[in-house]
Amino acid sequence: MRKKIGLKKRWNFLKEGDSVDIIAPGFLSTSNEIQLAVEFIKSWNLVPHVFEHVSGDHFLHSNTDADRFKDLKKALFHSKSKVIWCLRGGYGSVRLLPYLQKIKKPPQQVKLLIGISDISSLHIYLNQKWKWPSLHASLLDRLGQGK
Repeated sequence: MRKKIGLKKRWNFLKEGDSVDIIAPGFLSTSNEIQLAVEFIKSWNLVPHVFEHVSGDHFLHSNTDADRFKDLKKALFHSKSKVIWCLRGGYGSVRLLPYLQKIKKPPQQVKLLIGISDISSLHIYLNQKWKWPSLHASLLDRLGQGK
């Protein structure tokens, strides 16, 4: 008998009024890019939820590793959202994997992670370790700019 291969968990489709968590696990975005991303989410009649550490004064990343992980963890466990959408890719998201490995029990609510580029490290982790689905798709800072 063949063993079924694939993701076991499913996420619920988005509908108007659903909440979308916006995080920045990699490179930093400008305040204008963040605002345009928020407006883009609102244009789809969704409710954007921007976390505290999406912008900081780090020279390369959106914030420190610890602060970026705080936002990721809050988004993972945020009970009112269905999607976690990344503002931008870039080196930095891979640095959050050791923090993710410390989470003993994944959240009950399955969410969809959206992003591309270096966000792939988070996709692979959530797919392989938690059996969560994810979507390689445009980053919010690009969509907000109409790119």
